[in-house]
Amino acid sequence: MDLETIWNSFIEKLQKDECIQSIQRKKFGGLPFVYIDLKKPISKLQLDYLLIRFSKEAMQGKRLSCDISFVRMQNKAFVYHIRFKVPQEKLFCCGNGCTDCVRHK
Repeated sequence: MDLETIWNSFIEKLQKDECIQSIQRKKFGGLPFVYIDLKKPISKLQLDYLLIRFSKEAMQGKRLSCDISFVRMQNKAFVYHIRFKVPQEKLFCCGNGCTDCVRHK
């Protein structure tokens, strides 16, 4: 599973929304942050809803989860920490006869 494809899909969907002026993805200390400038003022709650909706659309059909947390406002831009996470369970059989093998589910 390519997380970069998921990120690109998520960013594209956000850029197409009528409320979004621009969006930038930056990494600091290996952590992904998203800077969002708005065309017209909307509430933080409405922006949270947009982020959740578009992240779900980008992850559709994939076994992922997403953590979205507001960080701060910076020069009229909303800053969010967003992570797409792969589940921490075995997804395939390695052939070693593990007790948590996916063949036993």
